[in-house]
Amino acid sequence: MINRRNFLQGTSVLMAHASFSQVVAAFVASRTAAAASPRDPIFLSAAELSRVAVLVDLILPETDSPAATAAGTHEFVDVALSACASPKQQATFRQGLAALAAEGFDAMSAPDRLAWLQRRAASDVVLTYDESFFKILKDYTLTGYFHSEIGATQALAYERVPGGFQGDIPLAAGQKAWVI
Repeated sequence: MINRRNFLQGTSVLMAHASFSQVVAAFVASRTAAAASPRDPIFLSAAELSRVAVLVDLILPETDSPAATAAGTHEFVDVALSACASPKQQATFRQGLAALAAEGFDAMSAPDRLAWLQRRAASDVVLTYDESFFKILKDYTLTGYFHSEIGATQALAYERVPGGFQGDIPLAAGQKAWVI
């Protein structure tokens, strides 16, 4: 049986998802308009944005597809935090970045940074989304990367006009998943 609380929670989730496409569209428009020059951070400070750039590249490093910063994922995280995150999520994210700075993250070597991030991710497993810096970071990183042109065309298989809908397409060994 549905009660008022469940109804309101479900409605708020639907509204958040509906507004998220507008954030993605605004981000794409801002990236297109200012592709040649970096933009000023919206929610994060310049130091926090550079720290986020390091973090997103740890989550999605360069492999056979470009790293997360090449797709502007760190800038997407900044836009998404300002437009989509609740005040509690924003506070959690800022506290996570402050903890990074307090632990000397900027001076760490690349392997130490990766080890720190893995420890932090493991310790956040029991936390809710609103309480977990890493869950928020990972969510916005993956969303920003795979909704970018680079993520959709170079990390995933992309076909501009795919034709008719086929619900179950077998993949060959080593074939990339399709993005729609």
